[in-house]
Amino acid sequence: MEMNNLLYIYEEVCDLIKEKEIDLYEREDAQDKFICQFAKGGSSLHVKTVMQSRYVLYATEKDFNLIKRKSDAANTGIVLKESKKEEIELIVSQYEEVASKAILFIRNGNKGLLQNPDEKKLPHVIYFFTNENLDFVLDCIKENLEAGAKTTKTKVSRGTATMVRRTVVVPKPKMPELSDEEIMETIPEGSEVSHAKYGIGTVESVFDGKITVLFDGAVEKIFAGTLCVNKKILTVLNV
Repeated sequence: MEMNNLLYIYEEVCDLIKEKEIDLYEREDAQDKFICQFAKGGSSLHVKTVMQSRYVLYATEKDFNLIKRKSDAANTGIVLKESKKEEIELIVSQYEEVASKAILFIRNGNKGLLQNPDEKKLPHVIYFFTNENLDFVLDCIKENLEAGAKTTKTKVSRGTATMVRRTVVVPKPKMPELSDEEIMETIPEGSEVSHAKYGIGTVESVFDGKITVLFDGAVEKIFAGTLCVNKKILTVLNV
């Protein structure tokens, strides 16, 4: 099965999470296994998009419920009720092959069917196949994290009265998207670039905010232009 993988790679996903000001729990195996975990014991995002065209979220009950409720409202949520691991993997691969906009939910899938040993304490599994859905899922996770922070109460008893202090989270302004012309001022088409993971490559095109690079070995990758410029993901060599 040949798939045109347009998904963000692990480094880009980490930068997007930082841009959204979502704190990550630093676990020892995170970088080796391409894992982003949200708080200790929180949901865990697996970003193995070099070999696969999917994102996988092992979700807490709270994150699973919010993401499902919002995806149902957007008419993108699909619940898988198959009872065998092989059946689930076949269905997921079919959605993956066409880069579906659907979000697949398996309640207690990790606990009962898939049983990922890296995520023993996270019961539910969510599959999705586009960067737009990644943005949607991260926003849901952030909403839950902020809701938890806002409801953290410091109670000071004064007789029978109780004072409640709420934590207010003030979001920072989002990084503005660069135009293709602004991207090409830093990373021109035809330039030779270096990437920490993929090595040396040539910029084939800059279009619609995306940078397409052909690396040695005929490996083609598509990057988010704004992130590449601001986070220096690509280093231009021949300018």
